Amino acid sequence: MYSKIYDFCKIRNEGTIFENDPQIPTNRVIFLLDLLKSESIEYELDIFPFRKTSAYNIILKGSSSKMVVAHHDIVNPSTDNANDNSASVINAIMIKKLRPDVNVIILDAEEVGGYGAKRVSEQIKEGYFGKIDWVLNLELTGRGGKNFFVGNYPGILQNKVIKLFNCPVIDTPFNDSVIFRKYGIDSCVINPLPPLENGKESKIKYGDRFLDYSLLFNCHTDKDSVNTISPKDMKEFVEEIVLKIIDSQ
Repeated sequence: MYSKIYDFCKIRNEGTIFENDPQIPTNRVIFLLDLLKSESIEYELDIFPFRKTSAYNIILKGSSSKMVVAHHDIVNPSTDNANDNSASVINAIMIKKLRPDVNVIILDAEEVGGYGAKRVSEQIKEGYFGKIDWVLNLELTGRGGKNFFVGNYPGILQNKVIKLFNCPVIDTPFNDSVIFRKYGIDSCVINPLPPLENGKESKIKYGDRFLDYSLLFNCHTDKDSVNTISPKDMKEFVEEIVLKIIDSQ
């Protein structure tokens, strides 16, 4: 599954969410639906109006009180959008394969204000998913593996992650966790980064190693290319970090 990042990054939308055809799913959504079918993963395509177009959340419903989300929409259609946020989408699908009971949602419209997260927040409040304890938001999860930080969003979920891994806590730019929390839903964002070479420093330190904070600035540019992504790191992040968070009590 992790190697599907290379195929996914080849897919180009017509443009931003405002430039795509409002009557049909984007090329990236079509790719994801085909991928889910090939993996025999059941899904619901939730189409909802967004300004003068349509948005598409892909719901992989589960029976547990845990939810993992990652956004599929993009800003720059001419780039690979590899780390922001294609790798997280592939990772989220793999999480669903490994833990079928977890609710996994692949969100639209994060880049324009988190409207996919708003839609899911309303569904959570209406009881559509049953009881949801927390929402773990995957952002930029293509490199770094076990080296990661969590956003500064206090709550049960953040406390759980810090207790498990003693990871750094960082103030982050806008992401879908902001929307979930606005609706009173416990959520935090998690973001791996590769360690720098010994002797180099950055603003984020995990254990005795500084992490490559510069990777975050590739977003929305041609630097966010698939050759900056590591399927090995993706596997390590999912199977040694995220699954431990999901499985912990």
